[in-house]
Amino acid sequence: MQSSIRRRRRLVSVATAAAVALVIAGCAPAGSSSNNEQDPATGQTFKVGVLASLTGFASALGVDLERGWNLYWEENGNTAGNFTVETVVEDDASSVDTAISKTTRLVNDEQVDVVVGPVLASQALAVADFLEQEGVANISQSSADDLTQRESSPLLLRVGAYGGSQATFPGGQWAYEEGHRTAATLCADYGFGWEGCGGFVTAFTEAGGAVTDQLWYPADASDLSSYVTQLMNMDVDLIFVANSGGTDSSNFLRSAADFGLLDRTPVLSNCCTTDQAILEDVGDIALGINSVSFFAESAPQAEEFVALYEERYGVIPSSYALGAYATAELIATALASADSKLEGEELIAAITAGDVTGTPWGDISFDEYNNITGPIMIRTVEERADGKLWNAVVKQYDDVSQFWHFDPKEFLKNPPYSPTYTGR
Repeated sequence: MQSSIRRRRRLVSVATAAAVALVIAGCAPAGSSSNNEQDPATGQTFKVGVLASLTGFASALGVDLERGWNLYWEENGNTAGNFTVETVVEDDASSVDTAISKTTRLVNDEQVDVVVGPVLASQALAVADFLEQEGVANISQSSADDLTQRESSPLLLRVGAYGGSQATFPGGQWAYEEGHRTAATLCADYGFGWEGCGGFVTAFTEAGGAVTDQLWYPADASDLSSYVTQLMNMDVDLIFVANSGGTDSSNFLRSAADFGLLDRTPVLSNCCTTDQAILEDVGDIALGINSVSFFAESAPQAEEFVALYEERYGVIPSSYALGAYATAELIATALASADSKLEGEELIAAITAGDVTGTPWGDISFDEYNNITGPIMIRTVEERADGKLWNAVVKQYDDVSQFWHFDPKEFLKNPPYSPTYTGR
């Protein structure tokens, strides 16, 4: 599938542009519903419910997600084949209870054909369970491993992210290839941190490295200086950090700089320690920090998307924006070749069976558990020519599976990653 950015932009009539402004850019006000009736101009309406954390502690992620989703339809028009695509956005407020409440409204009141989102792992697992019961397709934007592992479903496809441990496996391999033989870890003490830590530790120890110490901090920790001082006293070749991408990321980098850790011991982080929001917050402190992620702002496959997003919003996009944009593209491609409305498992199967080469992620595929297999990159924070900081590609690992090099059935015999099962 050639990236939609490369396609000629469709000419949109005044009437259609008005519809786009109301339905897509404005995201169909709450309570408005077409009930998926026939559209006389293009055929049927295909209705998408988008769950985004527009308020609460994860609001920066939700705003990026909504922008990426809207950008695709604004650039390409809101039709796909014989379908008019209508969007209803709901703010899940970074809360599990709110996410379930809003999902219930999307299904029962708006009668959506698919739910895109949410991002947060705790929300995603709960929403997936609800939609499974309702028989509604879910295209998740979350990294929670078990969405496509122990709790995988033919109604769920992970598109907006890779699995939490999948995204850090190459970090462990790369660290060993770079000559590091011992490591300590500092990771957030909840699912996302456990999985990010588990992927690094599993791959690093499989390659022959040794993890000597592991520290866990509460997800709501406002001060990481005590953990940084402990790391200062560890005699290791490398420190791996799995932050959540909130204030913990900024706090870690500031404390590590203040105590001299960044000058003393090499640090490798997960995606979120050097997300764009964090780089804007901490500035030059982050220069030279290495990280591992499925998205790098400088990657050739993302170049046109990054340029388009910057042109529209004036900022460099995050992985959440790219994930939502690419999700919209995959849905549009599936609908474009459909003779009848795709719902439930049929929608998921149509997306996974389609051409998914040339996406803004690069060339990807889907495994039998409905998870992406694709490129993951080692990155380093650099300053662009215009003075903005971004993550530049150091090395790319292609075709990375959520099971790394292991047999899926054998891998799934292990418990989920946690502080008691860390991959060591």
